[in-house]
Amino acid sequence: FRLSFFFFLFFFFNDTATTEIYTLSHTTLFRSMTENVSNLTTLFDQFFDQLKAAHPKIDPELLVKIMLFEKSLKDYVGPDLPHVHLDVKYEDGVDLKLKQEEGRDKFPIEVTTNKWGDAVIFSGLMGVRHVEKICVDPQIVKVTGNATPRHN
Repeated sequence: FRLSFFFFLFFFFNDTATTEIYTLSHTTLFRSMTENVSNLTTLFDQFFDQLKAAHPKIDPELLVKIMLFEKSLKDYVGPDLPHVHLDVKYEDGVDLKLKQEEGRDKFPIEVTTNKWGDAVIFSGLMGVRHVEKICVDPQIVKVTGNATPRHN
């Protein structure tokens, strides 16, 4: 047993790949990690800017959440769409009761006005493509909300 252990230690610390791992400088290691994070941050910032430009009325963080849940829910049994709650603000003077009725006619989700009477709520299982369809209304000013991976 001692002899085999000795050979293991000899091989392990004599192996050039192992030696290279232990001799890799920390500055080299951390510099490459920092560069990768920096590149990733730059890519995400570009993506986020493009998202805001493509959908200026919709909260971009909400869109990212919905996309993330859509992607991850495909791996599970059950609905592959997240539950999304949208608070849709319209231009001043728009009849929200009419927008609520139009929403109910067009979309198979819950549509109601909020308790303050200043926005219409769209709530149900939906993905980004559904949110985009809701937001084609030119009278919409801003869309905020929340997304969860399951119905609450």
